Amino acid sequence: MRRMEADLIVIGGGMSGLSAATAAAQKDASVIVFEKGGTVGGAANMGMGFFAVESKYQKAQLVNHTVDELFKEFMDYTHWRVNARLVKKLFEQSASTVEWIEDMGVEFLGAFKYFENSNQTWHIVKTPGSNKPAERCASIMVKAMKDTADELGVDFLFYTSVKEIITGDKGQVLGVRAVDQRGEEIEAECSAIIVATGGFGDNPEMIRDRIGLTWGQDLFSFRIPGLKGDGIRMVEAIGGAIDPSMIEVTYTTPGVTNLYKTISETMRQPNLMINLDGKRFMDESIMNNTTFTGNAISVQPKRKAFTIITDSILDEYRAQGHLDYITIHHNIQNVDHWEEQVKAYFSGDTSVADEGLSFLEEDTNKIPNQFFIADSLEELCAQTGINYKNARKTIDEYNSMAGRYDRQFNKHPKYMRELKEGGKWYAAAHYMCGYGTLAGIKTDDELRVLDEDWKPIPGLFGCGTDVCSIFGDSYNFTMPGSTMGFAINSGRLAGMNAIDYIDSDEFVE
Repeated sequence: MRRMEADLIVIGGGMSGLSAATAAAQKDASVIVFEKGGTVGGAANMGMGFFAVESKYQKAQLVNHTVDELFKEFMDYTHWRVNARLVKKLFEQSASTVEWIEDMGVEFLGAFKYFENSNQTWHIVKTPGSNKPAERCASIMVKAMKDTADELGVDFLFYTSVKEIITGDKGQVLGVRAVDQRGEEIEAECSAIIVATGGFGDNPEMIRDRIGLTWGQDLFSFRIPGLKGDGIRMVEAIGGAIDPSMIEVTYTTPGVTNLYKTISETMRQPNLMINLDGKRFMDESIMNNTTFTGNAISVQPKRKAFTIITDSILDEYRAQGHLDYITIHHNIQNVDHWEEQVKAYFSGDTSVADEGLSFLEEDTNKIPNQFFIADSLEELCAQTGINYKNARKTIDEYNSMAGRYDRQFNKHPKYMRELKEGGKWYAAAHYMCGYGTLAGIKTDDELRVLDEDWKPIPGLFGCGTDVCSIFGDSYNFTMPGSTMGFAINSGRLAGMNAIDYIDSDEFVE
């Protein structure tokens, strides 16, 4: 058995674990990071930026958000059913975190919105040589932080899985037992541990048992390899308390969203959406808030819904020259590539796919088609399973309100487009999606892991997705960048607090 020791052990090298290790090493601590994969950053490598408020970029852009203003909005959104002390600490720290990362050599493009009615809190990483947002650009930040951690002497053990947290007779953490890729056992001693294993987004059994959703049927969330819930189970095994978990809800069209972007973005515009019963259930103008839309879909029959358009609506977009909603993330401006992508979709040609995120569809490439074309509404309903009689009634009523007041859900008249006969009918099936799980391990505002009596387990801290319970029942998409912002800021805070604990009178040997 190999034996090691350090001041701090971090379990997991994703964005939160990497931030924790770097922050702790900056306080002159010796740090070992156990990462069962072969790289750092985890899901953050797919991202673009993170939440901050009162940053120098916002001030330069005359964005007047304040910590107090957004804290109130956040707490009202969550109905105060989350840890307000932790939320306030993270908000107050966020602006300095931007500069903390800049000191590692990272540049930012500025602060952005994700959609029209969101706040301008998304600090997007700049890609060298470009002044445009780019998918996966946060990987630049991950590399810079890893380089900084290396310079500070952080010891990264890749392809090494922690199996157990070792505790003493006073309940304090003493170290971990791990196994490397060759099967060699490792026992590492330490004075504090930070759990940062990223939740259980790649564990359908835990998703079913703890959240009540069935992956591949009513949920098509991202399955980042390796996120099996290891940290949550290890903390449970030593008496740690566990909060109810949830999915970071968005919505998706499996096999389409990250492959055929023109189809996907066209079918995510504020046009008619109905459920399997053929009935409307929401004001479709909220579709650019993917959390709200995902929530609305989650309470429909089979947690499934359909956007329906006709050739006449495509013609309107062609005449208009652009789609109604254009996101920074996908940046599809118009329907110029519609015919090309429709042909590719039905032939199985993925050469037009987005290379950056196409791997996210690898788990969904065996499911039946979720995008449909028909010569009539009746044929479309036969293909999709939608109740035709109700759908016909819904569309007749919807068309009667085209360009006028929406008597049912008060959608803005400019989005009330008539579905005209005489051309093709199109439908896209939408399901619940998400970047992974949220919440689990209970912590206090210092990110100390708590037991069932709400008492801190001496020396045990958590950060990132494993402990992210600040959103209550719904991710706050009105403050874009919040999940990565939580990962980075909670990691930074946990790293600093863990070393403060070691140096304090509260340290338990």
